[in-house]
Amino acid sequence: MTACACGAAAVVQWRRRPTEAELDRIVRAEEARRTAARALGAVLDEDTPAPGTDATVPVYACVAHALPPELAAQVHEATCAGPGKGGACGCPAAAPEFPFEPAEEQPVRPLPPGW
Repeated sequence: MTACACGAAAVVQWRRRPTEAELDRIVRAEEARRTAARALGAVLDEDTPAPGTDATVPVYACVAHALPPELAAQVHEATCAGPGKGGACGCPAAAPEFPFEPAEEQPVRPLPPGW
């Protein structure tokens, strides 16, 4: 089971840019993957972006540290730790990666175990 940074069970996920150390690991892993693919005879597309260009890191949050859906749809800064319950973070406003559209009067249902 995935946990929030505070140790509680996670109920939501959002994304942020990687820190320098995380980005370094992502780039090295992607370069190794591409080298292995070329060694097996794969031809990589010339339009393939540089490793790590669009990298993000998942952040899991419990109920107390969850972002509202409108903010969870955005990719946050590398240093963003998220807000307290129902609050906002200090990241600059960005266009949502996955625009949130509230559903019309849907009943609230608990998620099944393992969802």
